[in-house]
Amino acid sequence: MPVAKLVLILCALILLSACDNYPKDPKHTLKTVQKEGILKVGIIEQQPWTSIERNIAAAFAQNLGAQVEWGTYSESEAIERLKNHDLHMVIGGLTKASPWKKEVGFTRPYLKNGDKKKDKHVLAIPRGENLFIVTLEKFLKNYHLPETPEENT
Repeated sequence: MPVAKLVLILCALILLSACDNYPKDPKHTLKTVQKEGILKVGIIEQQPWTSIERNIAAAFAQNLGAQVEWGTYSESEAIERLKNHDLHMVIGGLTKASPWKKEVGFTRPYLKNGDKKKDKHVLAIPRGENLFIVTLEKFLKNYHLPETPEENT
């Protein structure tokens, strides 16, 4: 067998062996929530978003077979706790334009409202926990918001 062919086969085998189960959670967020049965959610008080997003978080936890452990924090404290993996999710009216977007992960917008639908509401999760965010986004895709702020006005 020519050397070039052997090198190509070896490279292919190395690449295939590197293909693990993706997406991954380096800090095992999804596995931890499911194993411990607790979804730790930080709340930034900002009505009406807090109420709406509490319902989303509770339904997601139920979907994972978990219960929610709630904590209310200032915005900066909630984000810091999320970055330190002390929380699994932060809710409270965050939008895609948030200055925190470089520090934590955001879901795709679950709701667009406001002037020309520019306000794109997201949930915050620990950065890099890709399996967790994929699972959450699949849930959000099928979640029906019972009411939105626009329906309350």
